[in-house]
Amino acid sequence: MDDDVTLWLLCLGVFMLSIIIIVGLHFCTLMCMPEVIASPSVQRAPQDQRLNGMERGLDEATVHSYPKLHYSQFKLQNGNSVGSSCSVCLADYKDTDMLKKLPLCAHVFHAKCVDPCLRMHASCPICRNSPLRTSVAEETPLTASQH
Repeated sequence: MDDDVTLWLLCLGVFMLSIIIIVGLHFCTLMCMPEVIASPSVQRAPQDQRLNGMERGLDEATVHSYPKLHYSQFKLQNGNSVGSSCSVCLADYKDTDMLKKLPLCAHVFHAKCVDPCLRMHASCPICRNSPLRTSVAEETPLTASQH
């Protein structure tokens, strides 16, 4: 009788662990790769409907404006200062991989990896600095209003 209860509890534990892993993977997919879930025909909500009027990520024009080069070209231009792997997908770069360099911080990623990240979050995946140039007045609104 005790063996039956132990076996039943073990099966229940394995089942619950499987459910937790499946649900966790589902939420990771939704958060990290929304383009896999969303249909290309689905329109994004206008800016004023996202997060109570706050923009979540960068617009397409900005994302596409960042410079792209093959890894072999980045190595020639920058020598050893370019990393050997993408910090988003953790895969090593190949000479034929298309990379994208963010302005200001100059971090480099696979273009196919960083583009979805920038559409969701307006910051570099490594340093979390904004790749957008901002004016001094936008960075320090309190000092401008104190005069």
